[in-house]
Amino acid sequence: MIARVLGPLRVTVGDVPVVPTPLKAKKLLALLVLNRDRVVQRATIERELWGLDVPMSSSTGIQNCVMQIRKCLGQAQERDSASPLPKKVLITEPTGYRLAVPGDHFDVSRHRGLVAAAGRAEAGGDLAEASAQLNNALSLWRDAPLADVPAGPVLQSHVLRLEEERKSILMQRVALDLQLRRYTEVIGELHALAALSPYDEVLYEYLILALCLSGRRNDALSVYQELRVAMIDELGLEPSPRLRSLQQQVLSCDAGFDEALEQRVSGRAELVRT
Repeated sequence: MIARVLGPLRVTVGDVPVVPTPLKAKKLLALLVLNRDRVVQRATIERELWGLDVPMSSSTGIQNCVMQIRKCLGQAQERDSASPLPKKVLITEPTGYRLAVPGDHFDVSRHRGLVAAAGRAEAGGDLAEASAQLNNALSLWRDAPLADVPAGPVLQSHVLRLEEERKSILMQRVALDLQLRRYTEVIGELHALAALSPYDEVLYEYLILALCLSGRRNDALSVYQELRVAMIDELGLEPSPRLRSLQQQVLSCDAGFDEALEQRVSGRAELVRT
């Protein structure tokens, strides 16, 4: 079985898709995949499928969803006799259900393995390898997590966690690229990210640093001013002291300016890691 949630839900056995069409069964499968090899309690399933309005017939409803998933698994098993029997994949436990998915066949597990490899490379001083491994991790994302599954309260918490993981890893990779002095390479990406997160001061700090260290001081100052105007107009706030001090560094352009900015890059990278 191969299970992917970093984008639309995709679960296959051999080459056969096994995602059921009925919405509740699809949501249950997504929940089981996200809790790979862990028991999902019946109460958790009820909350995801019905929220706070759990019907008296919820047990029957869950059983029907399980049957629909096993039916899809059975159809795959008919086409490939080497595939495990449905009840060996979707396992009934005393308090709920468990899906047996090998870790190397689950995109989230692969993603976190690549991030761990990046951490080891960075700890060993190989920043280029660390950046490459984080890029490999980010390449597993096909879209927003579970993009084709309307998430209830339980799935939504998983989706938010995954989205935060993705953003954190992206910021770590950008920090590594700045430390590697790949300033011009990250400018376009940072512009696009800043447009999606218009008040994220960390993104703007990276963008200003990248512009400045690639010789585009005027553009860096324009980016700061655009952010300041937007924050005052929309939020009634000034940029943070850290960002204001960066603007002053850019304006002053004293001797040792590039070195001071590179020290700021290293300092920000350490903050992102922690």
